[in-house]
Amino acid sequence: AKRDKALDMVISNRALLLIGPPMCRAFSRLQRMNMARMQPEKREHMIKEGMKHLKFCMTLYKLQIEQGRYFLHEHPYSASSWKLPAVQEVLGMPCVEMVKGDMCAFGMWQNTPEGKRFVMKPTGFMTNAHGIAEELNTQCNGKHTHIALVGGRARRAEVYPDELCHK
Repeated sequence: AKRDKALDMVISNRALLLIGPPMCRAFSRLQRMNMARMQPEKREHMIKEGMKHLKFCMTLYKLQIEQGRYFLHEHPYSASSWKLPAVQEVLGMPCVEMVKGDMCAFGMWQNTPEGKRFVMKPTGFMTNAHGIAEELNTQCNGKHTHIALVGGRARRAEVYPDELCHK
């Protein structure tokens, strides 16, 4: 029902920009380390739902392109999803490009016992809006230290930093 509603909104509301992050858990490197410990049914369900959602996002992006509008897709740069055929198909379209942005460059940080520490979180951005790609193609300046996304930190890093949202 939610996919039908989203599809209807994309077709009828004609949003200039559609932003569609997929479910990270099915494709992240960190989650892969935990998969062996997961119950097989839970693991298969997570992957199946992640794939279904990802393919749906790609369908919406293609609609945006066909209708002369824009999309932005974000996922961790090292996520396995970038290699999937559905993503490669969209990435191979003439107007689509992918850039890398480190989240620390957009102000992502977390509190630690030692104080605020930056979160690097290399992120891939795929879009058909060249100006957006230029803004998001921003890497770490190397002038600070980073924390590792372990011990529950990865979940907190799913929230976009304000600086990225205001770009």
